[in-house]
Amino acid sequence: MDYFKILNLKKEPFSNSPEPEFFYQSVKHLGCLQKLELAIRLRRGLSVVVGDVGTGKTTLCRQLILKFATSEEDHNHIETHLLLDPSFTNPLEFLSTVALTFGVSSTGSDVSEWQLKESIKNYLFQKGVDEGKIVVLIVDEGQKLPGFCLEILREFLNYETNEYKLLQIVIFAQGEFEGILKEHRYFADRVNFYYLLKPLNFYETRGMVKFRIEKARDKDSAPSFFTYSGLWALYLATDGYPRKIVTLCHQVILALIIQNRSKAGWFLVRSCSQRVSTGQRKTLRWVTVTSLAVILIVLAAAGFYPERILGIKPPHEPSSLAKTQEVASPGQDVASKPEQSLQKPVIEAATKAQSETQSPPKKMTDLLGNLKIKQGRTVWWMLHDFYGDNDIGQLRAFVLANPHIKNLNWVKAGERVKLPAIPAKSNPFPPGKYWVQLASGEDIDEIYNLYKYYETLLRDVRFIPYWNDREGLVFAIYLKDGYPDMDSALAELTKLPKPISAKAKVSTTFTEDTVFFRQ
Repeated sequence: MDYFKILNLKKEPFSNSPEPEFFYQSVKHLGCLQKLELAIRLRRGLSVVVGDVGTGKTTLCRQLILKFATSEEDHNHIETHLLLDPSFTNPLEFLSTVALTFGVSSTGSDVSEWQLKESIKNYLFQKGVDEGKIVVLIVDEGQKLPGFCLEILREFLNYETNEYKLLQIVIFAQGEFEGILKEHRYFADRVNFYYLLKPLNFYETRGMVKFRIEKARDKDSAPSFFTYSGLWALYLATDGYPRKIVTLCHQVILALIIQNRSKAGWFLVRSCSQRVSTGQRKTLRWVTVTSLAVILIVLAAAGFYPERILGIKPPHEPSSLAKTQEVASPGQDVASKPEQSLQKPVIEAATKAQSETQSPPKKMTDLLGNLKIKQGRTVWWMLHDFYGDNDIGQLRAFVLANPHIKNLNWVKAGERVKLPAIPAKSNPFPPGKYWVQLASGEDIDEIYNLYKYYETLLRDVRFIPYWNDREGLVFAIYLKDGYPDMDSALAELTKLPKPISAKAKVSTTFTEDTVFFRQ
């Protein structure tokens, strides 16, 4: 049954086929696509995109190929070759497949690995140097690449001129590829561009649904099949994964037809989600969010409208706040002699901190600061950076502190927002581990801008505001992972770029009065 015709649509809006015109350019997907395109045009070598199942990696892969294929200039200048399933059993099989993909002759049962590598190298020099073309090898399902394939790809990256790499490699892989990179350090060192593709937030989920319906509409105005609560239920059921969103929306539209209804609300979407495999969901979560929906209604009655506050995930269950105290860091020689100090770190105990008699107690702040919104940044991601997974209390406090903001989804660049100091319900530093601090300071703009810069360089970093009686309000940047002992943490510290490692230190605990504002 062509249900889309019944709904006055010219085509199916939620088909599971990879139709290019239904590609929703979210900030995440468009940003990734643009950076991949730039890396390829600049011939930077190896690019890696990692994301969970259903985040849109294959869609991005197809869009990247389509980008170069639809332009006549690019079509004649850029060659793209795709490997869909890299589950190879031996190096010869992999090399033969790559050679065949490139159109390089690999006939003969006695052809050797060396001969294939030479043929591929000659092909790349002919295309890249003689013809001035860019050759791109795109690997989908990169988590299936065996270790010997990574080594061969690393060798391919050695084929270069004085100015650029002759082969551009783009790998799309699931999350386990991060572990593979850690195991193959020499290959990981070759990564020029790394992007972690995350699910959509509520605002993007709503935008994707609206975009698809508008593309499929048969009239001037696109119908709206979801209420606000229905969209909220859709987001919670799918966690913002595009593939799950499409699957569930298809079922919801069918339910609307069968039940002769025009819009899907909370309970209809929830009912459909129970019939669709959209991931594991706990009953407690639905109960919690139902309570949240009631709170939203109360807030709306008080003047805080849904469009101002929707767009976040429900809070995690709070855990007890562990009390910690800083005890260790490399010595003062780190800044002046980083190499020497990293080889022989001097561990300082927190007991050497100033006592209360030397410095009067500092009053706990009510405000983290006043931050300017920069171009390309959103309030939602800023709130996530400062508070972690937002709960309704944090959001309400932020709204009350910023009455000049009428719509959280539309805040102009250059506008300043106040960030209330809301103590976290859980400790971001579980005890028993060692943590690498990259930088810290009292200037909110300086440290937050540094954090956004480090985020592009190191990937696994987090921004932690905290307060204690000795230091006052501090903004700090940490590596996300904790380490089981001091040696492991210091070893990780030495791997950082020197300008960063020179200011980094290792911590294991914090003073008992430390209050964290991010969980």
